[in-house]
Amino acid sequence: MIITLPAPDTLSAREGLRPVNLRTDLAPLADLIELVFASTMDDSGRAAIQEMRTMSRMGSALGLLGRLNDLMLGISLGYVWIADGRLVGNVSIYPANYPPGAGKAWIIANVGVHPEYQRRGIAYQLMRAALHMIAEKGGQQALLQVDYENTPAIELYLRLGFVQERAFTTWARSSGAAPPPQSGDLFLTRRRPAEWQQEYTLAQHTRPADQGGVGWLRPLHVSLFHRPLWQRLWDALTLSSMERLVIRSDDDRQLRAVAWVENTFAASRTRITLLAQPGEASAAEALLGNILRRFRGAAFSLEHPYDDTSISHLLYRLRFQPERTVWHMRYNF
Repeated sequence: MIITLPAPDTLSAREGLRPVNLRTDLAPLADLIELVFASTMDDSGRAAIQEMRTMSRMGSALGLLGRLNDLMLGISLGYVWIADGRLVGNVSIYPANYPPGAGKAWIIANVGVHPEYQRRGIAYQLMRAALHMIAEKGGQQALLQVDYENTPAIELYLRLGFVQERAFTTWARSSGAAPPPQSGDLFLTRRRPAEWQQEYTLAQHTRPADQGGVGWLRPLHVSLFHRPLWQRLWDALTLSSMERLVIRSDDDRQLRAVAWVENTFAASRTRITLLAQPGEASAAEALLGNILRRFRGAAFSLEHPYDDTSISHLLYRLRFQPERTVWHMRYNF
């Protein structure tokens, strides 16, 4: 499949690297991203492609949307590569919107080159341009995700100076899966507000900051555990909720396992985040089993470190299925 640019009178004929032009590039960009990432694209990715195609027909209104819409903002800050009059490469750049004090970070995404133009150094040049732009904006970190088995891309990013933080797997459980039966006698309850420091300590041990933190775009920062008032008010305004369930040690001094249950308006899945001390698979199972029984009929997603094999085995038993495993990689300026 060849992706053709608009006519020469609407787009500069200059070849090579140039910034994205929203008015002319959206439709061919949608085609390129769909082609390059077809094997790994999920429902949200397909929805983004459709949104790009819809917006490509909006003409002059795109200028305003590019400032208001997160998807368009990231695309508009990126670069494309032109060869033989065709759009054959792309990189998108998004602000990570980390909490204050966590560092100024940017996301690099949609790094793709048309199959007919790969192995020509195009991705390397696109990445260098992206890193240069982030540096000019005062960024302290650049973040990206890459499929676990995409060795050529991983090698490219390592050559540019990125480090591999940790591999994470996204798991999904369908709404039709039967809940597990009640078992065990572990006592679980909601986390007390004063226990946020214990929860933070558990995360420090199991999700270190230099290994990707709690998960994608969730740096190990106190705001995840001790949410300020303005964040709680924002949750209420956006119809978002988070329930924190815990199982404590016998002496009540430590948290053996923690599960966050998150729901957001119009989300198709309930999101679970699981933090468990090493060797505490039974506590993790008790927490997850309770959630699955209480929210019977709901669909779930869960992001968890790939190297935590005991929890992976547990998720399989609870009828979760792995959707995608990616490396989280980081570049420090």
